[in-house]
Amino acid sequence: MVKYNIALEGKTVLVTGAAGFIGSNLVMRLLKDYNDIKVVGIDSMTDYYDVNLKKERLEKIEALGRNWTFIEESIANKACIDQLFADHKPTIVVNLAAQAGVRYSITNPDAYIESNLIGFYNILEACRHHTVEHLVYASSSSVYGSNKKVPYSTDDKVDNPVSLYAATKKSNELMAHAYSKLYNIPSTGLRFFTVYGPAGRPDMAYFGFTNKLREGKTIQIFNYGNCKRDFTYIDDIVEGIVRVMQHAPEASPKSSPKGKDLGIHTADPMMYEVLKERAEKMRKNPTEAESALWNALKANGLGVKFRQQHIIEDFIVDFYCNEYKVTIEVDGKYHGTFTQTKSDDERTARLIELGYTELRFTNEEVLGDLDNVLKKIKTFCSGTPFPSGEGREEAVPYKVYNIGNNSPENLLDFVTILQEELVAAGVLPADYDFESHKELVPMQPGDVPVTYADTTPLEQDFGFRPSTPLRQGLQAFAKWYAGYYKEV
Repeated sequence: MVKYNIALEGKTVLVTGAAGFIGSNLVMRLLKDYNDIKVVGIDSMTDYYDVNLKKERLEKIEALGRNWTFIEESIANKACIDQLFADHKPTIVVNLAAQAGVRYSITNPDAYIESNLIGFYNILEACRHHTVEHLVYASSSSVYGSNKKVPYSTDDKVDNPVSLYAATKKSNELMAHAYSKLYNIPSTGLRFFTVYGPAGRPDMAYFGFTNKLREGKTIQIFNYGNCKRDFTYIDDIVEGIVRVMQHAPEASPKSSPKGKDLGIHTADPMMYEVLKERAEKMRKNPTEAESALWNALKANGLGVKFRQQHIIEDFIVDFYCNEYKVTIEVDGKYHGTFTQTKSDDERTARLIELGYTELRFTNEEVLGDLDNVLKKIKTFCSGTPFPSGEGREEAVPYKVYNIGNNSPENLLDFVTILQEELVAAGVLPADYDFESHKELVPMQPGDVPVTYADTTPLEQDFGFRPSTPLRQGLQAFAKWYAGYYKEV
């Protein structure tokens, strides 16, 4: 699915949740980087956490003295949203307003329905009735629920949320898809992975741990420390949003970005490394038939759509095209051993479960009748129902990406780094007895043991992947915390 470029200069951008952690940092980035831009922010300023933090963020934005308008109201107020769109006519909308938190959704579900569902519906309706070039909205890594396959890919099924918060975020993606399809509204969802940094949310682990340690309280480490999180620094999140804002998906499938990446679609990270090495060797040393087909695909303009030797689950497919949800297997099911044939059958069955169509050709077909093979591939990719009779899904101006660090950290290692940086920043004394302030406890309801982002599509489409090391990010947080609470 191609994307058209959107120059941010001269645009009016609406940022919902503008006083929030991500929203305020995005607003400041836009106002600092673009001269001819108008930013309108809206935030309900709820007391889910310390409102003073939100007020300070807004004060920093006001201090920039730029073309900035702030409205204190909830996006669940439909009349307010309708008036906002009528008055300011935003051309780009970034919806970051939401009731966050997994555990809070268990005790306060009403807040999630109001903000995350009703509020998002109001935004979609406003986009429907006004000219909006691109709707970018926050989803969450929580939609992956208890998926055991890691890293998490946007190709994975996410139909089994383990919290109401996750269910509302998945609902946002479904609602956006429906509006993109029905009303041709370009929309991009971003699944954020454990965002942290200076002036962040106090309900997040790193902030909550710091508060408790500073007060001499005991911190609880869930799942007895056997958790991993893909911590993503705030600057990386904002960079990803800004890049995505400028490239809205289009409905017409004309071309796809180039890329030789292998993707990550395997249940076991160790298995992935083995498969990746094997796939790279296969790509560099193709069979005669594979080489002939690849050259033919490139010569006919299909090469930019396909990737070679792509990993899906625990299998390697010869050619893969995400745009058309199709794989091509050369000599598939014609391998010489029973084991290989069984493997081919298992792969085909799994591909069908994931919604892919597999086109199979023998070496003899490719080498002896390449024109006919190419014709079949082009026929499928043009939308004609071949070979299954179902054809490919109608293209919709809709995309979803992960934004995560692609490098999950063990929770115990995270706590060790945090305490070291808190000591270095003077938040805690050098002789602080950390061991006496730790308690290993079971997993909490709604939590998951690991989050791990596959950011391959983000890197492929936008040339970017988050990369801030955890220690660097926690160091910045500790220094901010020391300054902010120095008089408290």
